[in-house]
Amino acid sequence: MKSDDFTYKTSVAFAIVSNEVEPEILTKELNIVPEKSFIKGELSVSKRSGSLITRPHNLWRIESPTTESEKETISHHIEYLKSILLAKIDILKKYKEDSRFELSFWIWVETDNAGIGLDLDENDLAFVGQIANRIHFSVITRESKQQNL
Repeated sequence: MKSDDFTYKTSVAFAIVSNEVEPEILTKELNIVPEKSFIKGELSVSKRSGSLITRPHNLWRIESPTTESEKETISHHIEYLKSILLAKIDILKKYKEDSRFELSFWIWVETDNAGIGLDLDENDLAFVGQIANRIHFSVITRESKQQNL
């Protein structure tokens, strides 16, 4: 017997990428400290291969806390990011229109359900559309904890 209850481990990040503007400037202008940032040309060791890589661009990123649920939803993550970014909407709109920046949302889902669907309501879409020029989805399927009996 197999359970129809699947689990979804999710998070959403908002990132600003630029070849010209360093993350320190964005941190000062937005008055928000990112969870992750790096500078173009910085050397780093790849977590996967262990090889030395050179960062190809500047990155400034904030993230919602990872959650685990039985519901196929990310609205709580969008609300979390909205609570941080809404006060900075005018600055973010200017960044979006500036060709030096790419603003994106990264939606990450890890699940034991091979057939997943996500919905964003009108309010979520409106917010995302105001400040992002790209949305990236990463969906990772892991083996179910329960086996067929």
